[in-house]
Amino acid sequence: MKKEDILSKAQKEGMLGIDEGTKQMKNQGRLIGQAMFSFVFVIIALLAIITKSEIDYGVRAMFLGYLAGETFIEWRFKKSKVFLLLSIAASFTTILALIGVACSMFGVAL
Repeated sequence: MKKEDILSKAQKEGMLGIDEGTKQMKNQGRLIGQAMFSFVFVIIALLAIITKSEIDYGVRAMFLGYLAGETFIEWRFKKSKVFLLLSIAASFTTILALIGVACSMFGVAL
């Protein structure tokens, strides 16, 4: 890229309120949000194990959907077969969990 193109892009981003500080703030917020989401799911899973209850299909579907998205992006950038396999597996189990959610909401037995 030429110097003028870089400066033009930076000015456009500045007008939109997108600067390096804002990008870093949002990335840090996403990182903390992902950590909290995972932490809450682990707590729910531990409580389900302790009380010998089943985790709600909706909670499972949301967490698996999150994992599917994360592993897909990792695969897209790294082209790792492991992440592709994990993405497919997480997507498949997300679909199954969503079917479970729909069935429980409509009162259909699995």
